[in-house]
Amino acid sequence: MEPVRIDLENFLSYRRETVDLAPVTCGALVGENGAGKSSLLDAITWALFGQGTKGGAKDLDNYVTRGQTEGRVELEFRLNGSTYRVVRGRNIARNKSTLEFFILDGDRWRPLSGKSIAETQAVIESTLRMDYRTFTASSLVLQGQADAFTANMTDQERKEALGRILGLDLWDRMQERAREKARALKAEVNSLEAQAARLKEQVDAAGALRHQHAEIKAALDRHVEAIGQLEPIVTDLEAKLRQRSILAERLEALRREHERKGQEIAWAQGEVAKARTQIEAARQEIASRQAILAMREEIASAVAMEAEFAEEVARFDRQAQEYMRLQQLAADLERKAAAWDKNNETEIARLESRAQAISFQAAAFDKVPCAGDVKAACPLLAGARKASAELEDLKARLAELNAAKNPHVEAWQKACRDRDAIGYDPAAHEAARSALEDVRKTARLKPDLDAAARRVKELEARIAELEESIATWQAKARELAAEQQAVSQETQSVRAGLEILGPLEEELAAKQAELQDLRRMEAEARTSLGRLEQQLADAEKAREALAKVEGELARAREDLAVYEILDQACGKKAGVPALIVENAVPEIERLANDMLGKMAGGRLAVRLDTQAETKSGTMAEVLRITVLDAGVERPYQTYSGAERFMVDLALRVALSKFLAHRAGAEIKLFVLDEGIACADAANRQAILNAIQAVAQEFGKVLLISHIAEVQDALPQRLIVTKGPDGSKVKVA
Repeated sequence: MEPVRIDLENFLSYRRETVDLAPVTCGALVGENGAGKSSLLDAITWALFGQGTKGGAKDLDNYVTRGQTEGRVELEFRLNGSTYRVVRGRNIARNKSTLEFFILDGDRWRPLSGKSIAETQAVIESTLRMDYRTFTASSLVLQGQADAFTANMTDQERKEALGRILGLDLWDRMQERAREKARALKAEVNSLEAQAARLKEQVDAAGALRHQHAEIKAALDRHVEAIGQLEPIVTDLEAKLRQRSILAERLEALRREHERKGQEIAWAQGEVAKARTQIEAARQEIASRQAILAMREEIASAVAMEAEFAEEVARFDRQAQEYMRLQQLAADLERKAAAWDKNNETEIARLESRAQAISFQAAAFDKVPCAGDVKAACPLLAGARKASAELEDLKARLAELNAAKNPHVEAWQKACRDRDAIGYDPAAHEAARSALEDVRKTARLKPDLDAAARRVKELEARIAELEESIATWQAKARELAAEQQAVSQETQSVRAGLEILGPLEEELAAKQAELQDLRRMEAEARTSLGRLEQQLADAEKAREALAKVEGELARAREDLAVYEILDQACGKKAGVPALIVENAVPEIERLANDMLGKMAGGRLAVRLDTQAETKSGTMAEVLRITVLDAGVERPYQTYSGAERFMVDLALRVALSKFLAHRAGAEIKLFVLDEGIACADAANRQAILNAIQAVAQEFGKVLLISHIAEVQDALPQRLIVTKGPDGSKVKVA
């Protein structure tokens, strides 16, 4: 995978920037701390995998420029002769992410995206043949990582780290899942064993249930016979007392009728009292309306004057609105004029300061004795040539700024003249408002005056209606009292008839109680029979279920044995991970020695051992690195800084190439963020030779360095700067 173009919008320190990487083969990525070098690398991994140094899927908002709501990265890359484009975006306000994937088909981009972000991500990783972890391990060597396998780890720690780089923690997760599954299967076996025991108990209890069923069936037959003998006796007594029930119902109806008549009488009397209260309230309201009716002429005069005063206030309002608009316009133009003057002065001061700062450097270009093509091509005078050209541009810009005229002064003066010409008088305006309000206080009473006149007529008519209603309700109350007296007389006659039928009630109650007990016992016997029959049916089902559970138990025990074997196969010491490491180490050793052959001319080599004898005589699992100088072993610490760097870098490149080859991926990008300031001049040249050897293995190599000598030694530069408009990248 070789990136050729990055388009960034509101991504970390970049506001809007396009970086063309197509011509870059081996270059230095330079810039001050915080300028945006690491953010440029984050843009590549974030576009491809949605991850970077600021987090992964749960931290996407971290990549949007602070203060912005939406960010986007568009990455074009070449792979196996084809060109692809990935566009990833994040909208914080809508909590929404987007991801699109295209391939260049002729002169158009053909979509390769899936139906969802997850599907599209899977297509990207399938195309690259690697995930985020493999990509970063293959392409990026960040600061402090080159010597991770030499100086900073013990032999045991180094082997564990190799396992993590090779992705063997996947086997740890598989082992944990196998153990979880085994624990679940053990619980399932225990549950099935307990279930089988319960089912067997249920099957064994079927004989006792059948015996109990026969006993209860005999008792049920006895209860049914007794009920058949008692039911005719109860029916005869109920017929004799049916007449009593009719009389009792009539007595209850008469009681309700007497009560209802009493309620209706009370209702009529209440309506009379309510009507008298309403008449008194209406007469009081008529008296309260007389005060406003006496102001009829005063209110009419105020209504006539209100329109005249309102027109005068409206005229003042229009003057005030125009006055305030012009006053605000003048203030805004005055602020803009002041701001323009300040910005112009600031820019002039900045340019003069810059011109003074580079004038000495530019003067050096004219003082050197070189001339002609030699002077133009001299790498030592590159800065002076650039400063001289920049100084001429600064002088021209200063002349332009000093001659500029403030564009806001003339408009401000006109706004001030227009405002003063209006002649607005705030005191007269306030006096007109006060007069209008005084008139309105009286004019507002006009609706109340009209409503009072209408209300008095309504109240007088209502009083007449209420007086008629009182007479009607009084007559109704007298009629109801007579009807209630007739109900009382019939009630006395019905009670006399009920007393005659009273003695038969006790005999019927006793027989009904006896019949009820027999029916209860019958119901209980039938319920018990139903329960026993259900238990017998359940016992038969339990027999069938027991056979099924025993089959499931055998299957669960077989599965448990399989997952226990899988647990052992995923182990680090004797499982598949150990075999992967043993197979990977010889290939990594070969690749590292190939690189050392290019860097050191075959003088240096490494040997990787995966087992070592302990003091107790046992063999320990390790990853020991032995450095050979012309075939002779020497301690790693005795080598020079440049030699150690070559060994470190060779091992790191070997790991990158191995990971890419194992994934079936094509890697043409290698980024090295490794400080070499500690090396002296001679060793530094050896280190640069090593980096140039790495460049032959990859299509695009980037070295992050702050050392001018290192930057000048590489054929290309990517200069990252940061300003008010965010980070910018210049390829030189």
